[in-house]
Amino acid sequence: MLAMSGGALAAQVPPGTQLAEKQELVRNNGSEPASLDPHKVESDIEFNIISDLFEGLVSVTPAGAIQPRLAERWENKDNLLWTFHLRPGLTWSDGTAITAQDIVWSWQRLVSPATASPYASYPGNMHIANAREIALGQKGPETLGVKALNDTTLQVTLTQPNAAFLAMLAHPSLVPIDKVLVERYADKWTRPEHIVTSGPYKLSQWVVNERLVAERNAKYWDNAHTVINKVTYLPISSEAADVNR
Repeated sequence: MLAMSGGALAAQVPPGTQLAEKQELVRNNGSEPASLDPHKVESDIEFNIISDLFEGLVSVTPAGAIQPRLAERWENKDNLLWTFHLRPGLTWSDGTAITAQDIVWSWQRLVSPATASPYASYPGNMHIANAREIALGQKGPETLGVKALNDTTLQVTLTQPNAAFLAMLAHPSLVPIDKVLVERYADKWTRPEHIVTSGPYKLSQWVVNERLVAERNAKYWDNAHTVINKVTYLPISSEAADVNR
């Protein structure tokens, strides 16, 4: 068993590498997460876990390179009209399809004043059309400059070119979530018995103020490169207690 800090990410294992039979990771998460709803949180305490459970269109490497994740490719016109093509066969951890419509609805929920997200202004900072006005309550969420051309194609309209647009897409508040679950279970949609995820792991246990446990998501599109099979997050705020555990 490993005990370390940092993201529990997929990895490229060199050929011939002999891995230990038991691939599990225990992480000190610093504190109990307030929520695992990407639209309701604002600190790394929550985003550390959310980033292991959910994935967005792209990611950014430590060196600053943009990597395709849920989106396998994209193109743009005049740096204003961006079109993203999702990987074929993407599914949630329960096997149901992840579609471009899921992303549209998730981003609309993020900017809606009804959600009261700490990151409601973020799409506006990205210069996504109408995002600022929606966050201020001046327009409806349905006017956001993002639309699904079909199940696997997403189109985003900006009001002005933004050199940081792709990098900003990697923020965890922009990961898609499942509309059906949110509408069915409200604030309880993130409970282990309800939640579905799009990333390397799925939540299997949440004992408040004790631990969260995530297990490998066999439906994840890049599951072949996931090395760790189980991740346990401990809400330990004391460094001394962390060492003792």
